[in-house]
Amino acid sequence: MKTVEEGILIHRAPYSETSLLITILCKTQGLVTFLFQGGKKKHGNILYPMAQIEFTYYKRSDSSLGKISEVNLTSVAKSIPFDPVKSSIAFFMAELIQQVVKSGHAENQLFHLLQKEVEWLDLSDELTNYPLWLLAVVCIECGIAPAVEAEHPTVLDLIGGKLSTVRPNHVQYLEGEWVHWFETMLQEDRVLFLSQTISKQDRLQCFDAWLQYYRSHLQGIRAFKSVDIIREIF
Repeated sequence: MKTVEEGILIHRAPYSETSLLITILCKTQGLVTFLFQGGKKKHGNILYPMAQIEFTYYKRSDSSLGKISEVNLTSVAKSIPFDPVKSSIAFFMAELIQQVVKSGHAENQLFHLLQKEVEWLDLSDELTNYPLWLLAVVCIECGIAPAVEAEHPTVLDLIGGKLSTVRPNHVQYLEGEWVHWFETMLQEDRVLFLSQTISKQDRLQCFDAWLQYYRSHLQGIRAFKSVDIIREIF
């Protein structure tokens, strides 16, 4: 039976000379991988990371892999596929989602959050602090965001999940004046946070700290392929 579904494209990989394996964050099914036979020839140009799509697929009862027969964009990006900075952010965003979302587990709120973030990314040029904002909002949506226990915190407890001014009684924490930016990005809205002037050194420390925090709270987080590019850009 054929099924029509909405999704956000997360990853594509070659399966044969003409076909692709496509991983999609589906609106109703979570993260699912499909076979798209002839996908390289049919729609290879629209299958970029974080593309918003509607697709038709069918799945046999004796197979674990659904097969896509048709893909169409539900929202045509104006700049993401053509802007090297935005496309790098989109690639990082897709990598992040592939790491934090469990296959087959519906993520409706995250799906709608990402739709809004992709639309904003496509239209905005306020990108300097955006990777930090993305890591913060996805962390909040995953339910693992650190608790803010003090104003102007200087200590990030990686294990306890706390922002404070007191060192914990273990060694898995990070400390510095830059930690206070975590309070800002967790409590302010996107416009206010992205308008902040943050030094490159502080941005990179916050970026690396977020990645350490994710690894401390989620199992199976692997090295990101896009990290070096993001660090170089920002």
